[in-house]
Amino acid sequence: MHMEEHTLSTMSDELKLMLGRFRHEQFVEKLGWRLPAHPHQAGCEWDQYDTEHARYLLAFNEHGAIVGCARLIPTTLPNLLEGVFSHACAGAPPKHPAIWEMTRFTTREPQLAMPLFWRSLKTASRAGADAIVGIVNSTMERYYKINGVNYQRLGPVTVHQDEKILAIKLSAHREHHRSALAPSAFISGALLKETA
Repeated sequence: MHMEEHTLSTMSDELKLMLGRFRHEQFVEKLGWRLPAHPHQAGCEWDQYDTEHARYLLAFNEHGAIVGCARLIPTTLPNLLEGVFSHACAGAPPKHPAIWEMTRFTTREPQLAMPLFWRSLKTASRAGADAIVGIVNSTMERYYKINGVNYQRLGPVTVHQDEKILAIKLSAHREHHRSALAPSAFISGALLKETA
């Protein structure tokens, strides 16, 4: 597996199609999210927050297929937490140049989740982020706890599309998390090197 950082302008048309199809497969087909259909690309998932300001982390397998993705957006720009999930925050959603939102995070294989997560933090911190915000479900919250991710809840647990979710904030710097020096669950040594 290898990972690449992209913006929409650095992606080829073929790569955009691969990403749109992968996101549709993961979020709509697999997880059953009720998302608006793309008007021009059937079987692809994109939303209004996919702009040139977004940064993407893509994980590929040895055959060149996408097996994981994440999207990063500065909270000073339109973002999902502010536009759709502001009710999940006890106060106003964070809005600061050093706070970025991570969304559309998914992997095809569980063991890829934390390597992609740590690499996403590195990408955000290199871009000037000190903190990351996002929405997680209860399963992902437990997964973060198991893997030593320190975070704070931004509001109470709420329900969206019959699923319990919550808004969280965490440091964009890996050394601020408990697992900084310890292997994460389900991660091999080779994958740890990829995210170091």
